[in-house]
Amino acid sequence: MNMLQTRMFALDASWLRMLLSAVVMLAVFEFTSLDIWLEDACFQSGKFVGYGNWWLDVFSHQWVKWAMIVIALLVWLRVIASGFIRRWQIDRRRWVAVGVAMLLAPATVGVLKHFSETHCPWDLLRYGGDAPYVKLLEWSPVNEPGRCFPAGHATTGFALFGFVLLWRGRNRRMANLAWWIAFSAGFVLGWGQQMRGAHFLSHTLWSAWVCWAVCLLLFAALHKPEAEPAEPAIKPAL
Repeated sequence: MNMLQTRMFALDASWLRMLLSAVVMLAVFEFTSLDIWLEDACFQSGKFVGYGNWWLDVFSHQWVKWAMIVIALLVWLRVIASGFIRRWQIDRRRWVAVGVAMLLAPATVGVLKHFSETHCPWDLLRYGGDAPYVKLLEWSPVNEPGRCFPAGHATTGFALFGFVLLWRGRNRRMANLAWWIAFSAGFVLGWGQQMRGAHFLSHTLWSAWVCWAVCLLLFAALHKPEAEPAEPAIKPAL
């Protein structure tokens, strides 16, 4: 199997894993009450445990978001600088993929949220709101959409999936490390939102799924496989 075939197989395997993970998440969250069980634990004495918490309201929701914006700006400065620094031009396409991913992944989640009927936990009757709880594939009887799915703030961390594209296809260990760092960052931010009553666990996990899917598409579109070395010509026998 040559290098190009190996990469095409890896890409197909990635989408197979994406399909399987989507099926598992749908099965878990549609046929169990896991979201409610976890959110109930965050709702005590008539309010969410994260309500008014400085680390969740200010540090996580504001400072971390600004830090990620700075990181995205630095990535694009790196892309621009590669036009003037010759040794940086080798990885220019990969850095472009990182920069586009950090913008496009959160934006995609934002668009999906805009058209979503799903409500946030704090909007639900169960937690003092006025909307009934419905699962993702269930019909919502409320006319006003909730616009709360997938999780938006978690994309502040999941945007870091873009850095996986720096090593994907050439350094599996670093790519895996970058993936888990990004997933952990987004999951922690999503869990903080869950403690505030802003999202369910399923919202966060689907947000991760969408962001990584965007990165896979960008990798396929922007990555240019290195050419394989040509086989040496066979000299005719004398």
